[in-house]
Amino acid sequence: MHFLSVVLYCVLFIFSLNSVAAPAPFVMPQPRTKIEQQDLAKYFSDKLIELETDNGKVVTLFSPYMSASKRGVVILLPGAGDSPLSVHGLSYLSQALTDDGFDTYALQTPELNWQAGLFNIEQATPDKEKVYAGPWSEAMLDDYKEQLISSFDALYQQLVITNQDQVVVVAHGVSAGVFSEYLASLPKTNIDAFIAISAQLPNIDRNKHLPAVLSLVSPPLLDIIYSLDNPTIHNNAKQRKRWVLRNNKYDYRQRELFGLSTEPRQHERLRKELDGFLRQL
Repeated sequence: MHFLSVVLYCVLFIFSLNSVAAPAPFVMPQPRTKIEQQDLAKYFSDKLIELETDNGKVVTLFSPYMSASKRGVVILLPGAGDSPLSVHGLSYLSQALTDDGFDTYALQTPELNWQAGLFNIEQATPDKEKVYAGPWSEAMLDDYKEQLISSFDALYQQLVITNQDQVVVVAHGVSAGVFSEYLASLPKTNIDAFIAISAQLPNIDRNKHLPAVLSLVSPPLLDIIYSLDNPTIHNNAKQRKRWVLRNNKYDYRQRELFGLSTEPRQHERLRKELDGFLRQL
């Protein structure tokens, strides 16, 4: 009986060696933008508009104006990595501004390409040491900007705008920074106002030039910062006031909101600041 147990143990041991499971193949995770599109299609299919760009399909959440008369169109550009339902006030504005007479379009932001320019990095030499450029490289920032502007242009071309409509762009974070650079280049895009919320560029050189860029934006500009924004934004905001004076940009207004950009009360203040700014144009 003991001999049979030993034989059975040996057979089971040999069988287990031959039946070791092969490692599971690596499966690339789905891009954030694709997951967002699936979720938005599930819960907001009646509000979703698909746009075809050179970089693929993007979506925007559309909400029609709900007041007695229409005032215009607001295009919302969430910050990098945020969905159209951004918690930094843009999701609130997408609904609240419809009561103020605006059609709102909350645009999906591009996928972040951390490998942009990866093989174009210059080798450091003894005469020229490599300097830290910031969280984002120039190539990554340019790639994000190109994709965002491509999505914006695809949406803008589909809009039906009358002479009485105000066209307003509200952007947050990095999206506000790169869109400021776009507007400073004087594109053939008719925009009546630009609202930048916590505008920044996660590249040291580019962010250093952001105050000068904002002073060259042609549409009237409302520059919103929060008291709990990072010190880089606050230091940059001080320089913006100096640059707009130098370049005589008289339609520039800067407002500081106290608290977090995710607080509901700050969302209401943001709406009031935005509405008051637009009514003075």
